Amino acid sequence: MTGIISALAEFQAKPPTLTKNKAGHQSKYADLAQVNEQVLARLNELGIVYTCAPTLADENKFVLAYELVHVTSGEKLAGRYPLKLSENPQQMGSAITYARRYVLLSLTGVAAEDEDDDGQAASGRRTAQRAMPSRQSAAPARERPTAQRAQRPAPPPLPDGDAGGITPKQQNLLHLLLGKVGKANREAGLGHISDVLEREITSTKELSRDDARRVIDHLQAVADQQGRQ
Repeated sequence: MTGIISALAEFQAKPPTLTKNKAGHQSKYADLAQVNEQVLARLNELGIVYTCAPTLADENKFVLAYELVHVTSGEKLAGRYPLKLSENPQQMGSAITYARRYVLLSLTGVAAEDEDDDGQAASGRRTAQRAMPSRQSAAPARERPTAQRAQRPAPPPLPDGDAGGITPKQQNLLHLLLGKVGKANREAGLGHISDVLEREITSTKELSRDDARRVIDHLQAVADQQGRQ
């Protein structure tokens, strides 16, 4: 696929700059409007069109079907990003918006300014958390566990409709895929998972089955994309 790959190579040689302009779960990110304005305009200059649409796939699974099409050659990169069905229209709209933004950035390799690509920011946050209890080291030993428990952040609530915590099978697949996409390091892996779920994750044991399924689907899409390059 010399046409679309060559065009994407030219795109990535001089990618647009995105700034994190919207607050999310303990972090900021570039919103969809900015992503479309900056990324789509540059892609169109290079003869690439991006299309996406939420649709029902096989077995009534709700997905975002997407395509990057090189107009001149007709070559395309296409796939499906899984969406979680919800009876709440606002939650459904939010999930679609997130998927549209995430898929476009993943396909083109664009990252927002100061994006935590290698988990260093996540590592910094967790290092700061670990450092807080250490200031209590002068206290008697019997008092330190209480102080440490007070400093430990409570795990986030499980999402509605969750069927339980992450399964051993999901745990194994998650670590396998993290290694495939170059996030085998613990801090890098947790930082990447935090970015996908848009909340801070300090251990994979915090993940629900639905969280794990969402991260696994995302990592599989990234691994497939890397395999086609």
